[in-house]
Amino acid sequence: MPDVAPFILNHPRITLDAGGATPVSIECSANEVHTNVSQDETTVETFCGTYTSYKPEVWDVTLAALGSYGTEGLWTLVRPLVGQTVTFELLPDKDVVVSVDNPLMSGTCLVKAFPFIDGAIGEASEFDLVLAVQGVPTFDIVPVALAAAGSFGE
Repeated sequence: MPDVAPFILNHPRITLDAGGATPVSIECSANEVHTNVSQDETTVETFCGTYTSYKPEVWDVTLAALGSYGTEGLWTLVRPLVGQTVTFELLPDKDVVVSVDNPLMSGTCLVKAFPFIDGAIGEASEFDLVLAVQGVPTFDIVPVALAAAGSFGE
């Protein structure tokens, strides 16, 4: 098996789209991103053995967000989306096209409420912005425009 260099996170892009005017792009308003998945299990013991099954996957995307205000601020743009189900995209490296080396995670999510301000004097207000993925997200390795045009692999 060849050595593969680990992916180094530098400039991801997270986009939230409520189907309104302009999608919200979160790039410089966060300094960490985590995708989390959990899956509860059920184990049943019978006279013939022990059997384990798994419940559906439960995903979320959690951003270590940096609070800001103003017309382009995180609070101003994302607060109206709280409690709404919106579409999202997470691209690990915004400067590289979607590919097997830079897969696009997308789907719908419910935006969880977040603090108005959370910080000490002289420090940035930092808090978790949680996006509860609805169902299982998709992972694309082909740019959406190419996939829609049917030109991939031709």
